[in-house]
Amino acid sequence: MKKVKRILGGGGRFIVLLFLIAVTFSYAMFQGGFVSWFLFYSISPFLLYSLLLSFARIHIGEVQREIKPSKLHRGDSASVTISFQNKSWFPFVFLTVKELGSTTGPSQIFIAGWKRKFEWTYELQNVERGAIHFNGLHVTITDFFGWTIRNKFIEENKTILVYPKISEIKYKPFQFQFEYGNMNAPFSMVKDSTLVNGVRDYQAGDKFSWIHWKSFAKSETLRTKEFEDRQTQELMLVLDQSSEKNFDDVVDLAASIVTSVVKNHGDISFLSTGKKDYYFPRIKNHNQLEKVMQHLATTQPTPNKSVEAVLANKVGFINSAALIIVTGEITEQLKQFFAKSSNFTRGVVCFEVTNKEKHNRSISNVKVIPLSKGKFEQAFTEVMKP
Repeated sequence: MKKVKRILGGGGRFIVLLFLIAVTFSYAMFQGGFVSWFLFYSISPFLLYSLLLSFARIHIGEVQREIKPSKLHRGDSASVTISFQNKSWFPFVFLTVKELGSTTGPSQIFIAGWKRKFEWTYELQNVERGAIHFNGLHVTITDFFGWTIRNKFIEENKTILVYPKISEIKYKPFQFQFEYGNMNAPFSMVKDSTLVNGVRDYQAGDKFSWIHWKSFAKSETLRTKEFEDRQTQELMLVLDQSSEKNFDDVVDLAASIVTSVVKNHGDISFLSTGKKDYYFPRIKNHNQLEKVMQHLATTQPTPNKSVEAVLANKVGFINSAALIIVTGEITEQLKQFFAKSSNFTRGVVCFEVTNKEKHNRSISNVKVIPLSKGKFEQAFTEVMKP
């Protein structure tokens, strides 16, 4: 059967068509009579049309594709409208148009005739995060009985990004402590070591660099500089891409946190720990946020790269900010890393995206907050709970 199809394809169809013309004409000539000539004249227009279609020039142009809405998020539906014009001089009976691209392209059949303009709309349901590529159209033209089949590929490239799903999170500023005391809770004040407002008696545990040497030279009594207290709302968000569990939901939560903080004029930086590290410092405006969203639209998990290694190498970036980690799974390696690390004693918040009901807990100096995808709106509220 496959061999027959190969023979009938392309030039084979044209040979079959000539054979049908010869057979019907020969039958009318040798048989004679009204019936045989009526059969020949009845089928001749269809055979002639098929013969001309084999040589007709196909010109399809002015292809346009409109997608509504123009910006898509995971789970959305979109309406795709395709329009094109038939600029060929030859009338076509049937036009079958199929969408080509990364999506499973639907098709549409048109009864063309002399019609020039065509429009076709179809729906994309529940789109997934990532890039949707539209490569063009595959147009198939046939005669009445499928004796002649012509194909034409029309290149019309277009790519749209499907962004993560954004949840409305009520933003509440974090307050972290630097250079003062032992921090087990992620909320305190910042000691700004550049602004000295006085001196006090030395206390055990004060840093050597805080000693006021001028007063010591005069009184031979150890005194310590006092610094101004300053609140900080700076956040460092880290996306753990080493786990494949609930990864799309993990990306949704990270995108929602960044969007909420920027929308409320907070101070946030973002670090993505994929195959290649991407660092976005101080995201303040729409353009910076858009670059983060474009990255999150296409990023994928990287199981062979541990988040612990990235955190160990990026201490300089996160040393003066509240650290937030978003992950799909807290592994034993990550637990051991925080238990052994002394670089994050100021406190860390870790959101674990899960499908199971879990309670908030602490691992070393890390506050772990399990969140299901239906409770992302409560993220900052859960952080503020004791």
